[in-house]
Amino acid sequence: MLQIKKLYTEPEMIDPVMFEEGLNLILGEKDESSNKTNGVGKSLCIEFINFALLKQASDSRVKKIPKAIFSPQTYICLDIVVGNEPITIKRSLQNAERPTFYLKERIIEFQKLEDATSYLGKKLFDNNDRNSPSFRSMMGPLIRDERSEFKSLVACYDTSKRIPDDYAPHLYLLGIDIQIYATIKHVINEIDELSKHMKKIKDDVELLRQKDINDARSDMNELESEVKEISRSIDALENISGYEFVKEDIIHLEKTLDDLRREKSILRSKYLRSKPIVDASKIDSGEIREFYEQMRKGLGDLIKRELDEVYQFKKKIDDFQNQLIYQRRDEIRKNIGTIDSQLDILDQKYKEKLSVLDQQGDLKNLKQTYSAYQSKFDEASQLKAFISKYDELEFQKQRAKTEKELELLNLQSAIQESNEILGSLEETILGAHEFIQGNRKASFEVKPTSKKQVVEITMRIDDDGSHSVEREKVFIYDICLLLNDQTSAYHPGFLIHDNIFDVDQDTLTKSLGYLVNKARFGIGKQYILTLNADRLENAIVDSELLDLLKPAVRATYTKVEGRRFIKTKYQEIQK
Repeated sequence: MLQIKKLYTEPEMIDPVMFEEGLNLILGEKDESSNKTNGVGKSLCIEFINFALLKQASDSRVKKIPKAIFSPQTYICLDIVVGNEPITIKRSLQNAERPTFYLKERIIEFQKLEDATSYLGKKLFDNNDRNSPSFRSMMGPLIRDERSEFKSLVACYDTSKRIPDDYAPHLYLLGIDIQIYATIKHVINEIDELSKHMKKIKDDVELLRQKDINDARSDMNELESEVKEISRSIDALENISGYEFVKEDIIHLEKTLDDLRREKSILRSKYLRSKPIVDASKIDSGEIREFYEQMRKGLGDLIKRELDEVYQFKKKIDDFQNQLIYQRRDEIRKNIGTIDSQLDILDQKYKEKLSVLDQQGDLKNLKQTYSAYQSKFDEASQLKAFISKYDELEFQKQRAKTEKELELLNLQSAIQESNEILGSLEETILGAHEFIQGNRKASFEVKPTSKKQVVEITMRIDDDGSHSVEREKVFIYDICLLLNDQTSAYHPGFLIHDNIFDVDQDTLTKSLGYLVNKARFGIGKQYILTLNADRLENAIVDSELLDLLKPAVRATYTKVEGRRFIKTKYQEIQK
């Protein structure tokens, strides 16, 4: 059992809010300055409770309050009772990861947030020998704020966060072993990981062979056949008499021949690039002289004489460079001739050595044979490794699927074992539906599914599908889980709904009437509801019902400065 007693801050930034067993209302009211009841702080009050109950600071609206309005050093304090033990939780934004718990006889200063949540989880589920969800997982369906939009029984978080549905707390409240659910979820994750690895291998094989992995199996068989054939040829060579005596010589000769041929190719390239300098076309000095003589007497002869001197000097330089080039070309020709002679000698030696290994007229090239063998062997080994790994993963995936099916059968058995609880809850749901909707056209069912969600929790009520009806469905489901005698054995005993009643006036009146006239909260059961006061005025014409609701009001907020939840108006910090 967990009961909320008091919400406050240190230093005092809000008016303390006291809570009691049964129904607790937090209202937003109109005032002289505004007819609007939104934005007065009802939802923020719930967010403060959730933050104190160890919601991640990064996901909390508390973090969006400007520092000038709400100091990060301010402690949000919540007095609660867990089991029979009173605990005060103090947590600030500055030390959000290190909350402090004040117990009757000691103070616990946690160094990590997960240690604090683990501590509360053990306290909350201490007297239960069943597998239990984590503390924060359980808080999900128990503290539904308006940003969840109340679209689903299971989806209880801010819809913009896209947090995966967690059925564990719901199954726990229904008395169904959540360990089976956890096992199936683990197996599903394992199947997903195996599928990712298998896809990666398929992509690699397609890149390697340009075909699907199933078609590549025939390539693997062909490659293995080629490897065996080349291996057989090598074995045949190695079995020839005298093989060991000439093997190293042949391989050395092959390497030397390759090196010499490479060197010859380089020299030929250098020879072709070393071309002599040819005489460049030059301007006729006689024409230059005539041109300048026409312009000025005697200038032409001077220009012609200078040009002739330049040409003579350039010719000397070209002749010198050509001499060097011819010398270099002669040297390269000699080197090529020397290499050709060496190649002839080595080629003859190579043929003589290789004649020892010449079988049936087929010349055997050891280097090429070994190279081909290594290439084919590597290619076949790589493809075989891919396919073998793929087959291994496929086997593991099939085994995981089998395990999943077996666990789904176990889940089905666990659900059947909880038929008494499920039947009792359905009867409570039908009673609430009859009071609010005027009929018993409703149903409730839990069943396993092979889908990733593992389990389906299906509830039908009259006129299913509309926005307001979905909200009413969530209200009936949640409140019945709290009130039902069977499920209350597992229920922590408190429930918070933030602005859930965006429904028609008649449904609102009937729902509130159910809370004050029909619902039996009893000891240890607490329901906290935020509501706009004008909805009460418009919906409820029965003054007796209003009188019954007034004692449940714990706080009222308006847009008047000082009467908001944190006293003053502000704009949330945007990311």
